[in-house]
Amino acid sequence: MIHKKNITLKSIIAFLIFIILISTPLSIQARRLYYAEEFYLYVMNLYQVNASLERNIRFMQWALKAPFDNPVRSLAKIETENDFKRYKALFKLHVNLLIIDSYLQLARRFDKEHIYFFNLWYAKELKESFIIARYYYETALVYWDEVKRFVEIASEIPGSISIDQWEDDLWLIQEGELDYNAIINEHLNRLDTKQQVIENYLSTEQKT
Repeated sequence: MIHKKNITLKSIIAFLIFIILISTPLSIQARRLYYAEEFYLYVMNLYQVNASLERNIRFMQWALKAPFDNPVRSLAKIETENDFKRYKALFKLHVNLLIIDSYLQLARRFDKEHIYFFNLWYAKELKESFIIARYYYETALVYWDEVKRFVEIASEIPGSISIDQWEDDLWLIQEGELDYNAIINEHLNRLDTKQQVIENYLSTEQKT
């Protein structure tokens, strides 16, 4: 009887610990990365809800500041010091691109492609939503500046690494085929127009 009670008590304790763990805020559970490459353990969730995107951004920001692991545990095949230098530059270029993409996904959730007359019933909410979208777009531009910096660094290191996607990204940017400055500014220009529509509507409503 005592043995059964002990088992029941242990089960209850284990269950409570489980509940505490799954209900603990992510900011408490998370730890900073020991090595830059660890960010792959945390990002790219299947369901990209706002919370997971913000979480992924945080881990990628940590990855940009974390030291690199030993070359034998790199994400690419490293044989020379030159390989390792190019790998590190392209890694940072790649992570910055992922951060940009995450910020753009967040921005799109607060942006609206078209404003129809019935959307104006929610003009105040749209005004607030557009402010948030602008913040995400403009933050993404900051990381584009970082991408261009690492493009310059990687371009000065001859050779190539075994991760084709990273090398392709570098080539596309060098050739002007990938230009987030143009893409984001196009979003911002359209946002300017929509914000003006909202401001005009709210101004008219206040007069009536």
